[in-house]
Amino acid sequence: MVRLEINVTGAGSATRRAERGILVLQAHSQQLPTAEEASAIVTSTAHELRNIIAPYCPQDEETGRTKENAAIAHYSMSTLDTSSHRERRPNAAKSDEEPKYDTTYSARAELNIKFSDFNLLDTLATQFSAMQNVRIQRITWKLTDATLTSIEGGARKRAAQNALQRARDYAEVFANLSADDAVLKVRAVDARESQYYQQSTRPRLHYGKGQRGSVVAREDVTLTFEPEDVSLEVKVDGKFVVEV
Repeated sequence: MVRLEINVTGAGSATRRAERGILVLQAHSQQLPTAEEASAIVTSTAHELRNIIAPYCPQDEETGRTKENAAIAHYSMSTLDTSSHRERRPNAAKSDEEPKYDTTYSARAELNIKFSDFNLLDTLATQFSAMQNVRIQRITWKLTDATLTSIEGGARKRAAQNALQRARDYAEVFANLSADDAVLKVRAVDARESQYYQQSTRPRLHYGKGQRGSVVAREDVTLTFEPEDVSLEVKVDGKFVVEV
């Protein structure tokens, strides 16, 4: 009796509508004569942004954590970054004159704001987009930890079933088995997760509207973000054997 070994990778996923929208803003300055001036602009802008955000992200006095069901679940700011730009002055009348340069400075910092309330996301994004020294960088979509935990098991099972079915398909051809015999004779002897719970997003389709982008300007000039589907994917490497 010959022992055929089959090695395959199975993939399984679970998809849910996004529950959190993470808006990334950049507070930035224009080119200024000193680094101190540039930093002051960004610090002042970041302070203004925090004042807008804070009422929607109330803290529990006992735990120090954001209250449950807050419209903004969390926000954070990156370290302020300053850079310089050196620009050569126009050529002087004398060609042999030593070139001269002017140096200017700019600063920037990123704010990550995690929204639970997508209507508030639309409202504040519109307000932020109109502010001086503020730029909307991007938005990403996530699931809550509780949802991720609840769908992991289903994704794992689908990955295992996919690997097993692939092994049976190969056994039917390489071992000349019927579909029923493959179910009986193909056995798993080893399994290892090869891709651990990677999240990806994709736009949702809306009938009658077509597929919307990540941000749309309505007639009232309010920005509207369409939550995307978030897919959790697991891959498993399986080793199977069949006696032929």
